[in-house]
Amino acid sequence: METLEDSLYARVDELIKAHKSSRLLSTTGTQMSIAELALRTEGLELALRELAQELEKLAASRLH
Repeated sequence: METLEDSLYARVDELIKAHKSSRLLSTTGTQMSIAELALRTEGLELALRELAQELEKLAASRLH
């Protein structure tokens, strides 16, 4: 059985991987690098929101 911790790690990994389209190399152009970093930032924001929601649910369940 998957624990809450395992499922959160899996979901965060999934969101991060889904928001990476290419590797950033020293030869990657500025425009491409900025677009890639913006996409990755969006993925991190989504992951943080999901973690915050899960923590809220967990805290609420412990109060009841």
